[in-house]
Amino acid sequence: MRARLRAVLALLMAAVVTALSVPLAGSRIDVEQQTMLTDRRDDARRLVSMAEAATTGADRISLLTDFRRYEEVHGVRVALFDPTPAVRLASSDTARWADPDVREHVAMALSGHRDVTGTRILPWQSKDLVVAEPVTRDGDVLGALVTLSPTDDLRHRGGVVVGVVAVAALLTLTCCVAVASRIASWVLRPIGLLDRAAHEFGSGRLTARVAGRSGPPELRRLAASFNDMAARVEAAIDRQRKFVADASHQLRNPLGALQLRIDQLEFALRPGHEEDHEHVRTEAKRLGHILDDLLRLARADAGAGEPALVEVSAIVDERLLAWAPLARNRRITVTGGPHQPAHAWFEPTALSTSLDVVLDNALKFTPRGGAVSVRIRRDGDELAIAVSDTGPGLDHDELARVTDRFWRSPRHQNVAGTGLGLSIASELLRQHGGRVEAEPTAQGGLTVRLVLRAADHGLIAR
Repeated sequence: MRARLRAVLALLMAAVVTALSVPLAGSRIDVEQQTMLTDRRDDARRLVSMAEAATTGADRISLLTDFRRYEEVHGVRVALFDPTPAVRLASSDTARWADPDVREHVAMALSGHRDVTGTRILPWQSKDLVVAEPVTRDGDVLGALVTLSPTDDLRHRGGVVVGVVAVAALLTLTCCVAVASRIASWVLRPIGLLDRAAHEFGSGRLTARVAGRSGPPELRRLAASFNDMAARVEAAIDRQRKFVADASHQLRNPLGALQLRIDQLEFALRPGHEEDHEHVRTEAKRLGHILDDLLRLARADAGAGEPALVEVSAIVDERLLAWAPLARNRRITVTGGPHQPAHAWFEPTALSTSLDVVLDNALKFTPRGGAVSVRIRRDGDELAIAVSDTGPGLDHDELARVTDRFWRSPRHQNVAGTGLGLSIASELLRQHGGRVEAEPTAQGGLTVRLVLRAADHGLIAR
């Protein structure tokens, strides 16, 4: 909006400056031309008086000599036309005497009229100044005297005038644009504050508010309404987080007691009910995992702490070492590491939690004898931890939902899980300016990338 307002103000000011500059330049050119036209008309009248006095052949020869001398001194060509109209005497032969504009002036002079104002000659127009005066005797028009004056000097002076006016207009317009920019910034400052607060609030910083009380009453009311709305939304989300965290925590004790009773029932079961007992115990464990994930998700929503400079390669190698026994137990080959130093801005515990989620999924969905690879890659100012597996993978429509809460692929419902793991990782990364990406691998599995803000130029990938 600021750019548009500046553009509108600049266009309006440019139109005003142009509307003032063009007439100013035109008036200065007219003054120069009228001065020259007056001089040439005075000279033409003197030559007309000489032509009116030339009655004999000798007089006409003397008149022709005067014409030629006048051209030598002033560079102005002179011709005398008779009423036919034909050239009777000319200081020099030129095809210009037959030009339509010359003929038009001759016709006007033969009719007894004079061109009072003359035609404006602009700096870029290469043409002569034509002056025609009637030659009369006893009230009868005997012919017309025409002068053709070069306009090089006139057009040069006109060009100087146009250049000076253009430079002055450009400087004026530059100052006006600078003033317009300041005006636009002043007018739109309250809107900018509101836009910045709305962007921060939409990005997850729920404490963002519109600061300041400047601006028109309408914007002040809008800012107050936004602050009130933001406070209500923040309070509602905070209550929701607390409810999830409290509910997850409070359900732990009865769930623990329930699991203990289920375990004790194993000794009092009648033969034939062992399978039912195992199903009940499995569901109780699954409920416990859901409560744990809900608690982690509530903590992730509440914030993952302040980012710090962490050695990503060290955390990746540490988590690979922690998951190595499970991989060996499932006969899954894990490649990657030890990695050379690579750093990023992140909260260490949040990074470990996010990486555990991705490694857990990769080992969970990779069949026995499969493989999981982990790589660290640098791309510009981003650092990506890529975890690839040889599991069943996901189709195109399912990839768009991998970070949805409680979502699980219908094809993998038989695999243990709650559908919250990647949601937790995505939220933790989002709070630190990162993201989770997923795409299929060439072998039919899945590649999940944790994209972080890189802190240096070190990159090693294996």
